[in-house]
Amino acid sequence: MNRSFTVVALALLLTACGDDASSVGETPVAAAKPDAPPLPASVGKLTAPVDIDYTIMGNPIVGQPVAVNVRVSTPLDDRPILLNYRVSEVGSMSFPESQPASVELLPLATSELRSQQVTVVPQREGRLFLVVSAAMQTDTGTVMKSMSIPIQVGRAPAAPQGAEDVVEAADGELGVSLPAKEQ
Repeated sequence: MNRSFTVVALALLLTACGDDASSVGETPVAAAKPDAPPLPASVGKLTAPVDIDYTIMGNPIVGQPVAVNVRVSTPLDDRPILLNYRVSEVGSMSFPESQPASVELLPLATSELRSQQVTVVPQREGRLFLVVSAAMQTDTGTVMKSMSIPIQVGRAPAAPQGAEDVVEAADGELGVSLPAKEQ
């Protein structure tokens, strides 16, 4: 039943998009005005022309502050960048009172990297994520780019679940075996 639903959904999608393989990626032309220029192609979402890099300073330990050096570069050196910080999971990390939730990085006289140090306090072990967003004004408006910075607190898992858990059913479909646990 699941495969038949997938086939029907795929057929509807192809019908809605058109079945001519050559039309994939083409830009539609305005039909009302024959002399109208073609509409611009949508390549994807616009993001800020910003690169974000980071370095975690030291070994993250539960309850202890850890510094993360964030470096930002952009070809638009004459514009300020607003950096915002947050944690991806409430309660996983906290910020010291002295750590602002956002900071404005002003333009530099040279094309050097702009940097900011962010301090977080891990509240539990595991892989935690600090989300850094960089927003800036461009000629077309405000654009933003975000990045999740993984912070491993404590020991990493011994072995990630992987291909050894994948099994093949009688019909050839692949899945993950999840045996029941006795209570």
